[in-house]
Amino acid sequence: MNQAPLEPIQKAANPYHILLKESIDRFLSEYRNGVTDFCHFRLIFSRLLQNLPDPPLEIVWFYSATIFHSNKLSIDQDPLSGVSIAKDLFQLLVSCSDSCGSLTRIGILAPVVYELYCLVVEKKYLNMVESLLEGLISYCSICCGQEELHENTDELVGLEWGLMDVIPVWMVDKSGSVDYLKDFFPIITDQFRKMIKMGCGIGLLAGVVMCEAFLLRLCLKFESGTSQAELEKYLPSLVVQMMTGFRNRSFFDNIFRMLLEPVFPVTSILSSENVVVLKEILYDAVMLVEYPFLNSQTQLLLPGRLLKELAVSWLFVADIAIQYVRDKGYQEKTISYLKAFCESCIPLQLINWVTNQPSIGGKISIQNVSTPVALIKWLLLSEVQGVTVFNNDTAKLRAKSLICKSEVDPVLPVIKHFHNNLGNNLFSDAAGGGREEYKFDDDIEMVDSINNRFLAADGRMDSSTDGTRKRKEWVKDESKIQFKFVKYQCYENSAK
Repeated sequence: MNQAPLEPIQKAANPYHILLKESIDRFLSEYRNGVTDFCHFRLIFSRLLQNLPDPPLEIVWFYSATIFHSNKLSIDQDPLSGVSIAKDLFQLLVSCSDSCGSLTRIGILAPVVYELYCLVVEKKYLNMVESLLEGLISYCSICCGQEELHENTDELVGLEWGLMDVIPVWMVDKSGSVDYLKDFFPIITDQFRKMIKMGCGIGLLAGVVMCEAFLLRLCLKFESGTSQAELEKYLPSLVVQMMTGFRNRSFFDNIFRMLLEPVFPVTSILSSENVVVLKEILYDAVMLVEYPFLNSQTQLLLPGRLLKELAVSWLFVADIAIQYVRDKGYQEKTISYLKAFCESCIPLQLINWVTNQPSIGGKISIQNVSTPVALIKWLLLSEVQGVTVFNNDTAKLRAKSLICKSEVDPVLPVIKHFHNNLGNNLFSDAAGGGREEYKFDDDIEMVDSINNRFLAADGRMDSSTDGTRKRKEWVKDESKIQFKFVKYQCYENSAK
C-alpha cells in the first residue's frame, strides 16, 4: 500500500510510566494466580484520573480493564451478562474520557468493539449486541461532528508508550496461544496492525475503531435472517448514512485500503457469498456518493501528504471497482462508475497537487485522465519529473501493475480541462473554492437510474442533504472542468 505514515507528534514523557508498567505486571500475575478482587488498583488509578484533566489513553484502559474483569469474575457465565458488561464498559469509558479530545474519546472505545466482536462470533443475543453497537456508532458520529466544529487537530498526537502493554490486560482471560494485536483488532488489515504496533497517532486508532464498528454492524445485518433481496435494498442507505457520520480521514483510509486487499477482513463472520454482496455495496458507496467531508475546508488543517495519500487510495479503489463491474458484465453500472469518477473532485485535487509542486514548473501537460488508469499513468509521468506521488515501492508497483493489466475501457469519457482554472490545491494551506456544475451529453442519461436506485433507498440521500449528494448535482467549483462522453454503442458483451 501507499502509506508511509507521518511520525506521530509525541507527547511529553509520561511521568506515570513506571507506575503503569509495574501495575500491569502485577495485575497479570495476580489474575493468573486466581485473585478476583482488584480494588487496590482501582483506588490508585481512580485518584490518578481525578487529577489528570486529559488522562492518557493507556491509564484509562488499565483502570477500566480492572473494573471490567472484576465484574466478569463476580457474575455468572450467562451470555446475556456479557452484553450487560459490555454496556457498562462502554459507559465507563465514555465517562472516563469526557475531558479528552474527540478522537481520543473514539479511540478509547476499542475494548468495547473487541468485546462486541466476541459476542457476535458466539452468535448469541445479536439483537442486543446490535442495539449497543448502534449506540456506539452514534456516539462516534457525534464526536466526529465536534471534531469538525472545534477544528480539533489531535489526529497526529501520538499514543503513549504503553498501548501494546495494556492490550494483554484486556485479554488475560483468553486461553491458549494469543496473538494480542490480531485478536484485539480482528476486523482490520495486517498493515494497520503493524502501524499500531510501530506507534501511531490517536487519529489512526479512532479510524480503526469506527471502521471495525461499521463493518461489525453490517455483518450483523447479514446475520439477522433478512432475505438477500431486502438486504440489497436496505443496506446501501445504512452504509451511506454511517459513512457520512464518520467524518474522519482515517476511517475512510481504512475502508479504502480494505477494499484493496485480496481477502476482506470479515471472513470470520460472513460467508463468502455475503462478503461479495457487502463488497459490491461498498463499491457503490465509494463510487456513487460524494462525501462533503472529503472536500471540507476543515481538512486543510491536516498535512497535505495525508490528504494526497487518501486520494491515491481512492484512485486505486476506483480502478478496482470499475474493473470489477466490467468483468461482471454490469454495463450500466460500469458507465455509471466511469461517470462518477469524472464528476468526482478527487482526480482534480490530485492534478492540482502535482501541478502546484515547485519541481513541475510547467514541465508536464494535462492530458485525458478520464479513467483511473489514465490518471495513474499521468501521475507516474509526473514522478519522472521529480514529484513523489506514491510514497513507497509497494504503491508504485501497484500503480505500474494496474497499467500493465489495463484494457480498453468500454466507454471512454473525454475531459476538457481549462488549464487556467486548474489552480485550487486542496492539499496545500490555501483555501479552495466551490464547484461548477458538470455538463454531460444526453448519451448516457440511462446511467442515472443506477444512482437513483442506490440513493432512493433512503429519502434523505438526495441533493438537498448535508450528508451526501449525487455527484452530478454538485455546484460551483472554480475548477470549471467540463465533461463530454463519446457516443458508444454498447453491445451485449461490450462491458466484459
